[in-house]
Amino acid sequence: MKNNTCPKCNEKISPFYMKETCPHCKVNLLYYNLDERLKADAEQAQKEVDAVNKFVNIIKSSSIASPVLIVRLVLFFTPLASMCLPMYGDISLISLIMGIVNGSVEISSVIMPLISMALVVVLSLAVIISSLFSSTKTGLLRNMIFSAVNTIVFVALGVIIGGMGVGWYVTLVIYAIEIVLHPICNRVVKEKINN
Repeated sequence: MKNNTCPKCNEKISPFYMKETCPHCKVNLLYYNLDERLKADAEQAQKEVDAVNKFVNIIKSSSIASPVLIVRLVLFFTPLASMCLPMYGDISLISLIMGIVNGSVEISSVIMPLISMALVVVLSLAVIISSLFSSTKTGLLRNMIFSAVNTIVFVALGVIIGGMGVGWYVTLVIYAIEIVLHPICNRVVKEKINN
């Protein structure tokens, strides 16, 4: 019943009217056009299921549809491991966390390495999320922009902080490999879509 009117005769019905038949035309308000309403509900439910399936298919085809996509996906998480190696001098993610927890390191003395490592995590997450939609029209461009920004920020902070360690260089190599893999993965995604 839309706007408190009868669906058959369109006469106004009080919002406090509790009987199941229209006071004007006596049609059963609950069952009038029930088949059509059920059919409309089923069509709406199918549209929602189709939308979810399309979303899942985009993510699957963008991330796990081929071995090279899986390699790229795994590679996105490797900076967390490379940050456990010395990033700046002898500072690594583990030594930084342990030093802060134990109180042996003052945050003010390691603020720039801390910011750099936090940005590695945050920007890497942005690259991961972007890559999940690689099969969309602007997927490659978006992936390249996010990876380029991630790499530029990382290099700039490395130059500012100085004393880059093995972890910093390993992370930089990981970022370079990601950038190289984006066009390759884009080609694979397009082939999968076209087949």
